Amino acid sequence: MVIMVLAVAYGQEVVENPEMPQNENAGRVLKLEEEFRIDGEGEGYYFNGARDLRIDKSGNIYICDSWASGMRAHLLKFSRDGSFIKDLYKQGEGPGEIQSAYSFSLNESDVFVYDYMKRKIIVMDNEGHFDNEFKITSDRFNEFIGVFKDWLVFMRKDTPYERKTSKLYDVRDVIVFLSKDGQEEKDFYAFLSKEFYVSQAQGGGGSNWDPFIAAMGDDKLLVCHTREYLIEVLDLNKGEISTRFKRNYPRVKHEMREFEKKFIEKYNAPKKKFEQDVMNVFYNQGHLWVQTSSEDEEEGTLFDLFDTEGNFLDSFYINIKGRILKIDGDYLFAAESDEDELPFVVKYRIIS
Repeated sequence: MVIMVLAVAYGQEVVENPEMPQNENAGRVLKLEEEFRIDGEGEGYYFNGARDLRIDKSGNIYICDSWASGMRAHLLKFSRDGSFIKDLYKQGEGPGEIQSAYSFSLNESDVFVYDYMKRKIIVMDNEGHFDNEFKITSDRFNEFIGVFKDWLVFMRKDTPYERKTSKLYDVRDVIVFLSKDGQEEKDFYAFLSKEFYVSQAQGGGGSNWDPFIAAMGDDKLLVCHTREYLIEVLDLNKGEISTRFKRNYPRVKHEMREFEKKFIEKYNAPKKKFEQDVMNVFYNQGHLWVQTSSEDEEEGTLFDLFDTEGNFLDSFYINIKGRILKIDGDYLFAAESDEDELPFVVKYRIIS
C-alpha cells in the first residue's frame, strides 16, 4: 500500500469576480421543457426517492434510490428514453450483495458500488453481473466521488482523535485514490475545513459547519469546502490546485431552527449568521454550474456559471419543485414528487 499526502496550496492566487457576470442577460429564469419522467413505481420496479443519478456512455440512466427504515434500497437502470431495464441492487451480506447504505460510480464498462456498512467495494459490469469485490483495509470513507483513469476517488474526513473541549476543530478532507483492485491506496490531496465537535465528556458527536461539495469533470475535481463563496479546481493529474475563484456574493441570512437553538444552548456551539453560499456544484461540458443559497419564491434558485479558469460567465434562476441530480449537455435531471409525495425523476431539455 502506498501512502502519499499533499497539502493545500494556499499560495495559489484567487480569481476575484464581481457581483454581476459577463452575460448582459443574466438574472433571467432558465426555460426548461420536460422530455420524460420516470415514475417512482412501474412494472418491475419502485423507488422511494432518487439520491444520485449517473449516465453511461450509451446514455443509459442509473438511479441510486434512497433508503428508509423497513425499506430496501435500489440501484435502477433505465434506457436513455426512460424505459426500465433492471435493478442491479442485491441486498445481503454475501459476495456482490449490499447491506444497506451505499454509493456508486461508473466508468466505460463497469459499475463500482461502495457499501458503507460492510466497508467493501463491489465491481459489476453495466448489466449488473457480479465481477469481484474487496474489503477496504483503511478507515471508512465519507464520500465516493467517482472514477478517474485506474483509480476510485474518495473523500475521508480526518477528525481529531481526542476532543476534550466542545468547539470548532480544524479537520482535513483528504482526497484518497484507491486502485480498482484495492491493492494500492494513496492520500492524494487534503483540503482544510472546520467542524463543530462535542467533547467526549459530553457524549461526543457534533454538528456540520463547513460543507464538502465536489464534482468531477474530465481530469479535474471541483471542490467547495467553506461556508463562504470559494471554489478550488484540483488537477487530478498533477495533484495541485490549478485555479481558486470566488465572486462578490450577497450572503443569505441563516434562519435558526428549533433543534439548532437547543443544540447551541446545550453545547455552547457557535451560531451561523449566514447560510453556506454554495449549495451544490455540477460539471457540464467544460463549465461549472454553482447552485447558490439565493432563493426567490417566483423565480426559483439562483445558479452561477463559470469556466474552469474561474471566469464568471452567467447567472440565472432554475425554477423546479425538486432537487437537481445531474446536468448533462442540454439536459437536466431532477428528483421531484407529486402532491401525494410520490417520487419521480424528470428529464428536462434546457431551452435557453
